[in-house]
Amino acid sequence: KQVVSTQSTGSLTGCVSGSEIISSLPLQMSLFYNVYFAPLWFSGIATSLFLKHERLPAVYKFVTPTVLCIMSILEAIRLYCGYVGNLKERVPELAVFWMVTLVLQLPLCLFSLLNTGAIVLPLEVSVQVILLLFVLIELVVSTSSISHMTSVQETKFSLLQTPEPE
Repeated sequence: KQVVSTQSTGSLTGCVSGSEIISSLPLQMSLFYNVYFAPLWFSGIATSLFLKHERLPAVYKFVTPTVLCIMSILEAIRLYCGYVGNLKERVPELAVFWMVTLVLQLPLCLFSLLNTGAIVLPLEVSVQVILLLFVLIELVVSTSSISHMTSVQETKFSLLQTPEPE
């Protein structure tokens, strides 16, 4: 059981008995700043899309808004799963965060940044580079976090399955 007491200031003064906190602070910090950056990223990408839409080739008039919509939805899902998985120490949600980051968000981010067929504005490059940095940092940190969290939960499970000596 967890025993935590708070004073009138709301700070934690007790200690956790019987378990350690295995959430990753670097991952949480990265997610925290990414959540605040996400609206700026969306507004920057939407503004650049608005400015360049008329000059885009016909294929990119469809592809670019579609990629923006997919990336926006994925970013919300990704950040939610990262928060829940890390703070509540849930491996499935953290694994979803990791897979969405690696398989979907990273390639889409690289596509929007490195695509030479579409017009890439400086505003778009600046916000995409920052998002790419967040994605890469979160990918590396979440890999080690999932590994650590899995090994701790595996140890807890094996201790629960071991019968106590009489």
